[in-house]
Amino acid sequence: MKKILISILLATGLFSACTSKSNDLVVGMECNYAPFNWTQVEKTDGALLINNEAGSGYCDGYDIQIAQAIADDLGRSLIVRKISWDGLIPALQAGEIDMIVAGMTDTAERRVSVSFSEPYYTSDLVLLVKSDSTFASATNLADFTGANVIAQLSTFHDALIDQIPSVNHMQPLGSAAALVNELLNGTADAMVTELPVGLSVTKSNSNVSIVQFAKGSGFETAFEDTTVSVAVALSSTELLADINTALAAITAETRAQWMADAIARQPLSN
Repeated sequence: MKKILISILLATGLFSACTSKSNDLVVGMECNYAPFNWTQVEKTDGALLINNEAGSGYCDGYDIQIAQAIADDLGRSLIVRKISWDGLIPALQAGEIDMIVAGMTDTAERRVSVSFSEPYYTSDLVLLVKSDSTFASATNLADFTGANVIAQLSTFHDALIDQIPSVNHMQPLGSAAALVNELLNGTADAMVTELPVGLSVTKSNSNVSIVQFAKGSGFETAFEDTTVSVAVALSSTELLADINTALAAITAETRAQWMADAIARQPLSN
């Protein structure tokens, strides 16, 4: 009789629904893209244990605050999975995580594989250079003519490099930390990134400067290029609606303050 009942439950999907339901909300991020997200050794207010496992370190940053706000609004417990940038979308598609909150831009290419929320942050694009470089006084893209410029792999930042005249478009790398190393060792003259990341890098590296451009002098981008959104599986329509509701409750002033706080508290090693 028990076997018959289980067979009926499996056939109707009721057994699966009852046994797989969880109150956890699992978010994926690099934990290596300060100030959006980073890894630290010690527990601090707001930082979460990576993979919910002792000894894995803690993840903190602006993305953690956004993800926590979403989890709180949904009444669910937030679990952080540390995943390399290129592994985030595959992990989402495989059902290993429920959402990506990792400074990810909504692009047409990614939209084929995942669905995106409304933007949760908007920032300017900048170039980072060494402070003693001749490029530190640049005021427009033409000033970087012939420069060695690098950006992160699988990001729209990399595509923007070709807007610089006669640029040496360097091979992209998988993390912001790797890009900074190329800049510091002189292999790259400049790296493309977002302003918050630039502020984070200069906080830890006094010999790095930010080059910002006046309107019309920098990269040509669409509005959506400078925004970041939460990604979910294509089938997660209800979760996406709930995420958008949660994000709508966070004011622009609060978002700006959270980013300022993240930059101020990040460890100097990040």
